[in-house]
Amino acid sequence: MQGVMVNSAKRATPVDLPACDEASLGLLAGLAEPIWVYDFDCHRIVWCNLAALALWNAASLAELQGRDFLPVAHGTQQRMDNLRQRLAGGEIIRDDWTLYPLGNPCQLECQFSGVRLANDAVGMLVAAKPQAGKIGTSDFELRTIEAVRHTPLMISMVTGAGHWLMHNPAAEQLMLMLRLGNLPHFDNFLALFAHREEAAALRMKALAEGSAEATLRIMGEDYRMHEVSLRRLADPASGRLSLMLSQQDVTLAHRLDGQLKQALAKEQAINEAQRQFLLLTSHDFRTPLAVIDGAARRIGKLVIDNPTVTERVGDIRKAARRMVEAVDNTLATARIAEGKFGIELRRGAIGPIIEQAIANQRALHPGRRFDVDLPFLSQLQLDPALIEQVLENLLSNAIKYSPADSPIAVAARLHAETIVVTITDHGIGVPAEDMPKLFTRFYRCSNVGGVKGTGVGLHAVRFFMELHGGTVTMTSEEGAGSTVTLTLPLPAS
Repeated sequence: MQGVMVNSAKRATPVDLPACDEASLGLLAGLAEPIWVYDFDCHRIVWCNLAALALWNAASLAELQGRDFLPVAHGTQQRMDNLRQRLAGGEIIRDDWTLYPLGNPCQLECQFSGVRLANDAVGMLVAAKPQAGKIGTSDFELRTIEAVRHTPLMISMVTGAGHWLMHNPAAEQLMLMLRLGNLPHFDNFLALFAHREEAAALRMKALAEGSAEATLRIMGEDYRMHEVSLRRLADPASGRLSLMLSQQDVTLAHRLDGQLKQALAKEQAINEAQRQFLLLTSHDFRTPLAVIDGAARRIGKLVIDNPTVTERVGDIRKAARRMVEAVDNTLATARIAEGKFGIELRRGAIGPIIEQAIANQRALHPGRRFDVDLPFLSQLQLDPALIEQVLENLLSNAIKYSPADSPIAVAARLHAETIVVTITDHGIGVPAEDMPKLFTRFYRCSNVGGVKGTGVGLHAVRFFMELHGGTVTMTSEEGAGSTVTLTLPLPAS
């Protein structure tokens, strides 16, 4: 598909190229084979002989010079860039090209030589002849060849000993950039990679099993990672065992993957430190909080006839209770994150648990009105402590985010397969844009203002409900209030 790969011991510079002057061109004008000179910079044919005019279906040199030969496809531009770089170094290249004079395909054997144009730029002298005596190529094969030439995937063929047989333009561009040639009696394949032992193992596997893939670092000072695929096949030109190499540059993805792994490890370390801190401090808080609440309760009994002191004692107990709730939620969240949260299910009634949770809140908020509707309810498989914590969280939120004179409605209903508990308040509600994140850990709504909270209660509620095979949902209207619905499945009879 590609032509012969020519190695040059001496790398010439553009000034070493032969000049493209009138005398030299005059010697070529009468030759029978089509010859022309191409200017890489302006994408024009700047000179041609009569045979080339006939090949290009041009009436005159002026007409041909007026045509724009700017490559349309990226693959063709890449192929031209590779040619320019190699010709500037003094190589003479033979290759098969399909040209399209006035839209008609023409397969040619071409010899390309570098020349120095009048402005000292690198030009290309092309000597072409039709592919005589060759078996015709089908349209399908031609399109396959062009697809390989235009793909950004770097595709090469190499012998088992490491001698390059061909490169498509993308692979050739890589070789030129790395200044890798095709030295005889040398393993050119291994020279492409920074860690040759890995490349050797990959090649051995491909030769033995038919295919192999790996992500390898390419040689050179720059960090460059490629996804490399090797496939065993027979060289169609010689029938000898060879390998098809395809490469894709994944350097950016590889860097990002490494950065993400580092960031993840750092975040995990921070989370672990936070978790340990939360566990230690939460346990340390519970004992003094219990002491404070107990002392406040005893003081309240002693000064029952002093309204001012009684009110202050109530404030102390409320504050202690809020801190206990925060500690419980923090501990629950830490255990949830650790994945070691246990649940002890047993058959029991949910009604008494609801009543106890309401009683606890009434003790803390004596002036708050609760509208309770609890009919007879079947027993469930539940963990009473977890369900009580769920109800405490939801009732506490309803009180916290609604006016002191507005009632909290608690109702329960028995359905065919579930028990549904609803808690309704007439408070600030939840903005519509906050609803999707409502049960996310540490998330707090945008309209809570100065109301204190940790953002972990609803996250724990959802987790506890899921442990019971149930669900929690919320409907809300900002400024009008919210309704939280708990759905628990009845045990199979």
